[in-house]
Formats: sequence, C-alpha cells, structure tokens
Amino acid sequence: MKKLPVYLSLALALTGLASCEKELEEVAQPTAKAEAQVQQTPQQLLAAGQWQMTDLATVSTPAGAEAAVTVSMFAHMKSTLRDNLTQFTTDGRYVLDEGATKANPQVEQQKSGSYTLSEDAKTLTVKVGDSERKFAVEELSANTLRLKLTEGEGANATTYVSTFAH
Repeated sequence: MKKLPVYLSLALALTGLASCEKELEEVAQPTAKAEAQVQQTPQQLLAAGQWQMTDLATVSTPAGAEAAVTVSMFAHMKSTLRDNLTQFTTDGRYVLDEGATKANPQVEQQKSGSYTLSEDAKTLTVKVGDSERKFAVEELSANTLRLKLTEGEGANATTYVSTFAH
C-alpha cells in the first residue's frame, strides 16, 4: 500500500511521455518559418516591427572616480516616454510613435524622419528634422535592439545604452 503512490506517479509519467512523442520527420525537417528567421538581413530584422524601449542606462565616470558607473534610468522615466514605439521601415523611414499615453495632448502622435544602417550593421544614423544622431549597434536580433550613443569626450563623456524589444 505504501508503494501505490510511487507506481501511480510512474504510470502517469510514462503515459505523459508516450503522448508527447514526436515523429522523426517533424524533428528532422525544420519549418520554413524557422529557416526564414535565420536568413534575415540586419535591415530586415530592424524593420520587422515596432520596437519598445525596455531599458535606458547611462555610463559615465564621475569626477575623482577610477571606474565608470552604469545607472539604469528606465525606472525613472515618465510612463508617457516608456510606452513610446519606434519603427524603422524597409524604405529608410523612421517613425517615433508617442504610444498610448502622451504628456502633452497637443504634441503630434508621431514624429517622422529617416535612417540609414551601415553596410556592416554596426552604425545606425537617425535624422529627425535638423537633428542627426549616430548610434553604435550593440545588438540586433529578431527580438532585441541595443543601441549606444556617446556624448562628450574623454572624462566628460556620457554613454547612453538603449535596449528595445518587440
């Protein structure tokens, strides 16, 4: 009687394993969708959909400090900024959407500009109006975009690392 729960657990586990068995053909041949994702160019990955910021960190060296300090600013950002969406289109257009909430209802819902991604996909240049920024692309995958922008030089330099996800 004491071994009954052990036998029942073993029978349930074996039944579960038997019902989850895949046929060899399914495992041996990857789906066309999986192959298409692997073969996407950096431009296609960038333009695959809207990006939403998931982190914004600053890296700087305070006066008198020996090492750089990294601080995540994302939690301190207003919710009206955290819900913004960024989109890159295949024809070189850049669109910043204010998202569901706006700090000022008078502000346009979207700001448009243009962008270029370098041949080696290491530099992303974004132009909106008279402003132009060059970002170093730290990571670009199907789910993650990480950009780095450095302002200033030497000891006075501050680096901003923005992380986005779909």
